[in-house]
Amino acid sequence: MDKRYIKFFDGYRSAYGLADFEHEEAVVDPESGKKKPVYRWNYEPLTEKIYQAHLNGKLSIGVQPCNENKEAKLGVIDVDPKDYDDFNKKFFIDIIQDYDLPLIPIESKSGGLHLCLFMDSFINAKDVVAFLTNLLPLFKLKPNNEIFPKQTELTKHEETGKLKPGQFINLPYYGDKRRALNVDGTPFKLDEFLSVVEANLVSKDQLKTITEGLDKKIYEGVNADFIDGPPCLADVSKISNKEGFDGRDRFLYNYHVLVKMKYPDDWEKKVKNAPVKFFEEKHAHAWTDQKLKAKVTSWAKSEKGYTCTADPIASFCKKGICVRKKFGVLSGSKGSYPVLTNLRKIEIFEEPEYEFDVTKPDGIGKATVHCRSVEHLNDQRKRRNAISKAAGFLAPLIKGDVEQTVMDALYSTQQSVHPPIGTSPKEKLHDVLHEKINGAKATTDAAFKSGTVLIEGDYAFFKFEKFYDRLKAKDWKYKEEKTGRIMVHTYRECEIEFLDQKRFPTKEKGKHNSSTKNIIKIHIKSFEEVPIHHTPVKHKTEIM
Repeated sequence: MDKRYIKFFDGYRSAYGLADFEHEEAVVDPESGKKKPVYRWNYEPLTEKIYQAHLNGKLSIGVQPCNENKEAKLGVIDVDPKDYDDFNKKFFIDIIQDYDLPLIPIESKSGGLHLCLFMDSFINAKDVVAFLTNLLPLFKLKPNNEIFPKQTELTKHEETGKLKPGQFINLPYYGDKRRALNVDGTPFKLDEFLSVVEANLVSKDQLKTITEGLDKKIYEGVNADFIDGPPCLADVSKISNKEGFDGRDRFLYNYHVLVKMKYPDDWEKKVKNAPVKFFEEKHAHAWTDQKLKAKVTSWAKSEKGYTCTADPIASFCKKGICVRKKFGVLSGSKGSYPVLTNLRKIEIFEEPEYEFDVTKPDGIGKATVHCRSVEHLNDQRKRRNAISKAAGFLAPLIKGDVEQTVMDALYSTQQSVHPPIGTSPKEKLHDVLHEKINGAKATTDAAFKSGTVLIEGDYAFFKFEKFYDRLKAKDWKYKEEKTGRIMVHTYRECEIEFLDQKRFPTKEKGKHNSSTKNIIKIHIKSFEEVPIHHTPVKHKTEIM
């Protein structure tokens, strides 16, 4: 095979992502009639043979672009439109041409686009993500749009100490599918595509030059007030006087945050003059002296920062540039609330847990935050503590509509996911329970009291305390009360009961063994019919 393909799509090589169409749990989409694969990691080395199988259309694979050294040479903006029928791929191709960007558009498996950046060598993965993040507004994409690598540092399993591969991106040229596009929208053949990539490889220094060029272009022709401030405000100021602009209140609020820092002795006058300066005449008149005075009075007492997560600001966010500005998001007052994205509802039991990504104050790094319940997620103080624990900084307290805006934006990214087959708590519980029921059988009262299972007719009986100890030895994280609720919910069809006590039977007349406390009763045959595995992962990126 052409070794350039391996060179360009390199990354973490100790495992590879797999879209498994032949898996027993792969299903047919009733709307499209197409078979939907099960997405999973295959924990085997990514070899030349595997790459070739992919190109031959025999194995659909994906790669984690970030390697063990926190480096990447491949970056991808994943464009996943809401309406594929009206999806205009030419729009993205034209933006790439207009701004002379080192991106190659490639058809994705779902029918969207992967805007791919190819480096001439491995560089810090954060630099790749930062560069692509700053390009999102050019394509009219939200700040929470998916960018790969999703992880800029691979973490370790607490149990095994091995690296977790994170999330993979599906690779192109699976057989004759997922092809790169020319400037006219026609697809490249594989050899043509590889030559185009080779001609468009960029270095770390070139990324810096391109970013500086975009930075300079943002501030061209804007009012001096916006120089050294957030690039989003500079961009919005260019359209704030246009017919149809909706967002004057939030624009003016964020403008006041900027000028309060930049002109501390003159900011009130700046705010009062802003409507005439930045809004269309008919809208400027709506901002009466009385209304402006009330706003200034209110804002004079405020220590809140920019509203980065709310439009029109959010749609123009270039945080990688903003954090470097003198009056950017990291300057003044208490700062702005961090961007929260990629909410995952982890379907493990009747009470799901949640994870989301938080952008660190440098605007580049991200951390994964875990919330053990929906109450934990929705409680600002608990969520704030979870962010601090995971990301190493304390988010500011926010109130009212700002809190609502932040959470609305986060919930808009929610997807339900399941742990990979064989790793979920549900499967761990089932395995330990199966081991218990099918293990040694109690033949004496002493054995029963020590935790060995008693079989009577169609039912198994055993001490909950001893069973729970075995679960904890398997790194079970739920407390006894929660474990009991989980078991009742999971095995409600197995006639499961929690008994106060149970006597071990004796054949001697007139003799009774003392009662054994806290016993689980479960129907054996019904238990054996419970499926071990859960519903497969449904979204391509949600590989935990």
